[in-house]
Parts: sequence; C-alpha cells; structure tokens
Amino acid sequence: MQNEAITPLVKEVYVLDVTLSNSAFATTADNESVFINSRIMEALKIQPGDKVKAYVVANYSDKQDRVPWRAVRCEVVGSVFADVETKVEVTEKDLGLRIIDALEEHGPLRTATLGRLLNSNSGEIGSLCLGLFAEGKIALADVFSEPSQKRSSHRVWAVNINEFDVDPFEEE
Repeated sequence: MQNEAITPLVKEVYVLDVTLSNSAFATTADNESVFINSRIMEALKIQPGDKVKAYVVANYSDKQDRVPWRAVRCEVVGSVFADVETKVEVTEKDLGLRIIDALEEHGPLRTATLGRLLNSNSGEIGSLCLGLFAEGKIALADVFSEPSQKRSSHRVWAVNINEFDVDPFEEE
C-alpha cells in the first residue's frame, strides 16, 4: 500500500476555548469545531478571540463526532477584539452592544442562539462574549451534560449572574 499525502483544507476559524493543557477549540463560519494542539498554540501565541487561518485534516475517528477537524498548521490573521476596536462605521450598532441588548431582552442565551438571533457567526459571537465576560459586562455559565466531561456542552451568557437564577415564586 502506498503512503498517500493528505492535503489539508484551509479554513478560517475563531478560537473560542483554551484548555488547561493550552490546546484549543475553534469554530468555522459553518459552526464546525477544530482542535488546535498546544504546540501550535504556544508557537504562535494564539489567544481566545483570535481569527486563525487553519490548515486542517479530518480528526481522529474516535473524536470526529464532536470535533471533525484538527489543525496541522495555523496562521494568526487577526483578532475579533481588534476588529471591534477599529470599527469606524457609526451607522450600525456595535455587535458587542447588540449582544448585551439581546441578553437584556431575551434572558440567558447559548452562543449558537445568539449567533442566529443576531444573524452572525457563532465563532465571532463566542469570542466577543468571552471579551465582554473578561471586561465584566456579562456573565457566563458552562453547562455539562455528564459528570465525566472535561469540556462544557454549552456556554450560556446573561447580563448578570442573577439572570441564571429565576425564581418562579418571586414577584417582580
């Protein structure tokens, strides 16, 4: 059997989560997950919110159902945060403010739901939410579907921590 070279696909991804071991999970515009190993992360000093040109191959078969791609090479092309800071259009409301408005209007929402509601890429939404959380402007809850999980199944965002504890017996 011949050894055939695998040609990586090029995908633009947004880095969402960095693990304790400094590997990361990113997402494409089509909401596909991409794993980036710690060697690449450390060599390029990739941070949450970075936009990355990832050269990807199919992930290992035992992991493909959750994370279909793994990066074999990356190039940092920017940051969601840099785009927000240099945005000069005054006509459209800043996406970060739209996120906060949506959370105020609808209550706690998952990243994907915010993306659909705001007609935006969930990778960009997730990165912006991380930035808003780091600035203390919104609250974050990680939801796990089973105790053995190392990573949360969902991230839920709210304007403040009290939004996660709605008491049905409490009068407004």
